[in-house]
Amino acid sequence: MEKPILAIGLLLFGLFIFQVSNDRKWGIFNNPKLTATSCNAVVIKLEKIIPGNWKLICEGNNLAVEINEIAIPKGATNLKSLMYRQLANHMAYVARQSHPDILEKVFFVRFKLSHPKMIINAVTEGKFIVKLATLESPEHIMSHLQSTVQVKEEIK
Repeated sequence: MEKPILAIGLLLFGLFIFQVSNDRKWGIFNNPKLTATSCNAVVIKLEKIIPGNWKLICEGNNLAVEINEIAIPKGATNLKSLMYRQLANHMAYVARQSHPDILEKVFFVRFKLSHPKMIINAVTEGKFIVKLATLESPEHIMSHLQSTVQVKEEIK
């Protein structure tokens, strides 16, 4: 090489740019899609099979599931119980369709079910939602959900 100082300078400049982009969170070196988390693995698998009114978001290693316009008959008198049943069905669906070892490593799973009259926000841990895939009887499912899921209701 005729000019080795140029090659060393380019190498040091590249390392400098890499370090600055990591510190300031910009550039091609810091793409959040390239960070491997359990949440990303669950989202990749679920995005292929979820209905159109679902939205999946990864917040770090936490999964957020937002479901808009739940299919409940308009003349239903017991909206609250139907919404809770839908919540349990959707949680079980996520548990069955995800790989259990990966879903277990997701820290928190947050569900938001929206209806024109009511919104339900529910939070649980990934290790608890995995158990819904194996539970069969409604009594066991109900007791498991009561002990592991925190719910907040919002009536419009």
